Amino acid sequence: MNNLDKKLKETEYLKQNSYGRLLKILRLHFDAWVTEQLTTGHHFEFKLAHMPFIMNISAEGINNNELARRARVTKQAMSKVSKELQELGYIQVNEDPKDKRNTIYTLTERGKRFVIEARLCVKDLMEEHRGVVGKAKYEVMIQVMAQLVEYHDKKLYGDV
Repeated sequence: MNNLDKKLKETEYLKQNSYGRLLKILRLHFDAWVTEQLTTGHHFEFKLAHMPFIMNISAEGINNNELARRARVTKQAMSKVSKELQELGYIQVNEDPKDKRNTIYTLTERGKRFVIEARLCVKDLMEEHRGVVGKAKYEVMIQVMAQLVEYHDKKLYGDV
């Protein structure tokens, strides 16, 4: 066995509990769960790609620059998704009265109902996960994840 093969074998233990692997698998499970929960019934036309967009629109509305930043998408991607959501009746798009270069996105009644339903579904999943790992471990996991997101946001965007 050559040196490279030995090193490969020595790092084999990292494969099973790899941070990236576990994140990816959890994300796949979450995406499948979201799709099952929220795109059935009266939201059958809703796409997973809509979620980061619609879930970051506050009750007061939000301008296009801030929404792109929060959703972590380009303005071009946001423009495409916003047109789809507008056509589906989830959002309204208006010119920003303070700055004509900006657009303000607000939720329609249908959009508000969807966001509330989505939040409550996620709350149920969070409760299910607390039951699996225990409340204390779950809260630590959430705190650690939030800390890592903040760390990487600062590295990528400066103060967010």
